[in-house]
Amino acid sequence: MAWFTPSSRFTVLSLAVALTLGVNVPAPVKAQSPLPSLSSDLENAFRSPRTDDPAPENREGGATRGPCIRGDKPLVALIPKSGVGNTSATDPTIFWYMPELKPEEAPAPTVEFVLRDANKQEVYSAKYPLAKNAQGVVGAPGLMSLNVASIYPLQVNQEYYWDLTLRCDSKSIDRSQDMFIEGAIQRVTPDPALALRVQRATPQERVALYAKAQLWYDTLEAIVDLRRDRPSDPLLADAWNKLLNSVDLNTISEEPLFQGVRSLTTNAP
Repeated sequence: MAWFTPSSRFTVLSLAVALTLGVNVPAPVKAQSPLPSLSSDLENAFRSPRTDDPAPENREGGATRGPCIRGDKPLVALIPKSGVGNTSATDPTIFWYMPELKPEEAPAPTVEFVLRDANKQEVYSAKYPLAKNAQGVVGAPGLMSLNVASIYPLQVNQEYYWDLTLRCDSKSIDRSQDMFIEGAIQRVTPDPALALRVQRATPQERVALYAKAQLWYDTLEAIVDLRRDRPSDPLLADAWNKLLNSVDLNTISEEPLFQGVRSLTTNAP
């Protein structure tokens, strides 16, 4: 908000006019209440109407934490409790929490991604080797993402299913320790009015607009972009925590996820 300081000449002139005309100077207009914060917009936007609804069976790491995971946090899909998230985009981005891996237990770590149509028929699959640093560690714990832009164009009013498998050693034939997560994407008809409002909105307003429209993947990508640009903003951190807590992803809401969001590219082998 910009603040303006009136000049002394303007102040004296205003007082003289008021005295000469014998009118009362109107009382200051009461300040309007501030707009709802982003936290309040996100706190209940995707909350299940039933608090006892179970989370998807394979939202967190499948049946095993895996031998190569360091710490007690599993692989976690960032999806609502229903397992299904809406999007109006043809190219939504999928996000998940990637725990740190033990280099000695992950000689050839790989992520395998599969996309299926509404009939559960596979339409795309790919393997993405995970890069290691100089110490052989696959990055710090944090977010990873995959954009489906060049994978498969999502059709309107269709539901798609995706699953992602983390393999500690892709060169081994033993798959008993694979970690598995899954989710679903519902592509909805784009709303022209919403698209126009989003185009005119600030980045923070876009997050709220997507949330009010119940577009999970769009909301998530927009707030991830914001937090990546403003990692030290406490209001954004609070909004992020409120969003994850609303869908019972409390286990990772406080994790330092934004040290650098790592994205997989669709041209990986």
